[in-house]
Amino acid sequence: VVWESAVTPDTVIEYLTDVEGNWDIFVAFVQKSSILDWVGDSKGVWGPGELRLQDHGILVFGGDAPDKGPGDIRVVKSLATLKKGHPTQVFIVLGNRDVMKLRFTAELPPGPPPDSGLDNPWLPPWDNNPKKFDDFLQEEKLEKNRVSKLKWLLHCTMGCQWPTFLTRKDELAYLYGTATDEDVLASYLDSVNPRSKDPWMLEFIKLGQIAVVLGDTLFVHGGLQDESIGVVPGQKEVETDVLKWVLKLNEWKEREHRAPLSHGGDHITRGGDQLILYGTPFYGNRTVIYHNPFEDGNPVQRSGKVQAFLRESRISRLLTGHQPHGQTPTVVRHLYTGLLAVTADTSRSDGMASKVFNPSNNRGLAISIVRIQGPYLHVEGELNDGSKHGYTLHVDPEQDKYPDTLVGRQLVDQYWVKTVLTPKPGGKREMVSVALGRGFGVSVSEMRVDRACLKLKKSYGWGRGQLAVMLSDIDHDTMLTGTSFNESCEDADELDHSLLQLIPGKGNPLFDREEFMKASTYIFSFNGVIKTSDLEQRKRIVENINSLISKKKRVVFVTNDSTFSTSQLWERIKSFGIKCTAEMQSPKYKLLARATTSALAEVDLRASSVVTAAHTSAWFLHNHGVRKPLCICYGSGLVRELEGAGFTDYLATVDKAGNVKPEFLLPVSKENIEAIIAKAPDIDGILVGWNHQLSALTIAVAATYLRWNQERGKNIPIVTCSKDIGGVMGYTSDHFEHAPFRNKQVRTIGNGGMAEAICRTAGDSFTAIDCGKPSDIFVTHLRWPLEEGGLGIDFDNTVFVGDSMDTDIVLANKTGMKSLLVLSGFTTMDEWRLRSKDGGPSAPTWVIDSFASVHQEPGVISKIMSKLHDISGG
Repeated sequence: VVWESAVTPDTVIEYLTDVEGNWDIFVAFVQKSSILDWVGDSKGVWGPGELRLQDHGILVFGGDAPDKGPGDIRVVKSLATLKKGHPTQVFIVLGNRDVMKLRFTAELPPGPPPDSGLDNPWLPPWDNNPKKFDDFLQEEKLEKNRVSKLKWLLHCTMGCQWPTFLTRKDELAYLYGTATDEDVLASYLDSVNPRSKDPWMLEFIKLGQIAVVLGDTLFVHGGLQDESIGVVPGQKEVETDVLKWVLKLNEWKEREHRAPLSHGGDHITRGGDQLILYGTPFYGNRTVIYHNPFEDGNPVQRSGKVQAFLRESRISRLLTGHQPHGQTPTVVRHLYTGLLAVTADTSRSDGMASKVFNPSNNRGLAISIVRIQGPYLHVEGELNDGSKHGYTLHVDPEQDKYPDTLVGRQLVDQYWVKTVLTPKPGGKREMVSVALGRGFGVSVSEMRVDRACLKLKKSYGWGRGQLAVMLSDIDHDTMLTGTSFNESCEDADELDHSLLQLIPGKGNPLFDREEFMKASTYIFSFNGVIKTSDLEQRKRIVENINSLISKKKRVVFVTNDSTFSTSQLWERIKSFGIKCTAEMQSPKYKLLARATTSALAEVDLRASSVVTAAHTSAWFLHNHGVRKPLCICYGSGLVRELEGAGFTDYLATVDKAGNVKPEFLLPVSKENIEAIIAKAPDIDGILVGWNHQLSALTIAVAATYLRWNQERGKNIPIVTCSKDIGGVMGYTSDHFEHAPFRNKQVRTIGNGGMAEAICRTAGDSFTAIDCGKPSDIFVTHLRWPLEEGGLGIDFDNTVFVGDSMDTDIVLANKTGMKSLLVLSGFTTMDEWRLRSKDGGPSAPTWVIDSFASVHQEPGVISKIMSKLHDISGG
């Protein structure tokens, strides 16, 4: 422990963790460090020179020095030498891979069986299904000896995997010219044997601590949780002060490390059994060494109890390693307490990295420096593709600069902002890297900073201060996602996570009514959920929706069908028998108090209960600053929404009654295009709705508006009510005259296909802004404040009920909502069964045949789903 007075404003603290025997990463870290450097002549395989630490610097190593590379000996000895030379400037935090090495003394004793421990060897009590030594020997066709047991220990009981034995052998050859299997065995045994000439691993553990406090920063290897804070093994009293707790925890470690070794002839029985167990899952939630701070592979905030424990001792930063999460450190901001939690393990940066010189290399070229100076946390580094990243965070989030302040905040789709990407030559610094953990995988994407602001969770500052985004500033580029890729952390230390537990709907897709009813708001996709041809089924669906309304649940209806205006959909909903009364809004969302008449009250109720793609598109255009749009549509719905949004001057392909204007029914020609544009040369936006009678002339007019404005230096937006390339009009009958085509989907071009046709006609540089499900604009409209024309929906307490995996379920997953997929509309049982195998963004929380069945007993629902499964050929 270093008391606060020992850390001055000029002190620079650098943090390195989870090197895991990768000597190249250690050397690269030193080269990028501001406090470490190499001096003097090269030492060959031992480094470019003598390692030197600047007077103003402090180095904290976060644990897990050995195991997965041909650098175990050099990394451990270099850190230990640096610690001995600078005892008050170098701190070693012990990781699970470090303390685990104490096992070798007792588990690989010399002598013939049974003294050698080769018969009935000790099995880890935390492993529920350990591979027995004899089974390992049989599978690998090995003789029963101590070398084989070492291989078994490393591979099957220590989480090191096969290459660890080979990389130690390689390192010994690098250092001493040659190496045998027996040399590898001797290396491991001598490293922890106090009677050997060079017990370098034992010395490293002696120099290390379980926890370190530097000023307002706490360092541990794994992390903190409610059951571990203040807890010292063997002590009944729980400490409430962080400094006292850390002191006693480290004192306990010293007692364990110095525990007497019992000698019996040539045999040594290890001490420190509890220290070894403390670094394993055996200690459960009571250890700070072996703790995964993520849930199902994704970062989460620390508990309120942990935050309060740290805050009361003036700890504002918590730095850990142990759990990899992509190419850069992971920051989790805690805005209410100010805690900055950083997990800096990047040992799984590139699973495809070259294995030629290191068969365990899963890092690639990615490297980051974590640096602390005063109230600032600086992170900088390089990604595997050579691009640079970095940011600076203050302990007070109000002091952060934009866009760095985005780092450590979570988006509504559960992604975390990982880092700010340094602009490449000629570019601007306006991209961030975001990541989502899924079991052992990490999905990583690049994103414009304004889009990240648009997608922030409300609890992370959405719409506030410098994170607020003006809709008028949103363009197509805002919606672009840069490079996306997946990374694997499958051999991470935490082996008790299942990928199936994270993917929505994969673990238990059958409907859970009790969990479903916990929500306060329910969003229904109108087409496919409510609008069904089975009248008896529709009746039960309506009854179940009315039941939710009677329970004071908020109910909202949505559709991508741009031929509907909100008022038209509202009337259709009421005609089905749904009780469209004030009861369908919870008290928190009522706007009725401001209404002075029943007519105004209904308008307010409709505005907070119905949203169509047409309504969202008109809302966006109005807030985007468009004054005179060209509206391509069918029927009067989209025109009504434009007028409802305040547009009085526009050009539409239909009149107010929804009839197609004669000039848009003419054949495409230069003269006809010019004639239409001449009547409205000041069009400054294109709005594309679904059009039953889309013509070549209409496409040509819209494309010409786009191209001519671009050529005069003005890019006007093109907005589409949906990105659907195609759609389904229905099915052929059982009696269709051509038998092979009976009961087949009748497909048609979709709204997105129409917009795409216009963009491609205008040129390759044009792309439409999507305002329909599941776009970011539609999501923004749902969460936008009621008083500003949005729906004010709290996604954390909402369930989305839909029939399309690509729109409804994707929208739910990208906002963190739970979802119920009904198989009464667009998605069939065959499609769901096929696509749900891989999970992913279109996997629902629950699946049911129809919303008509939500009040059936679970057994009945199971029978219905089984019957559907059998019918579909499952």
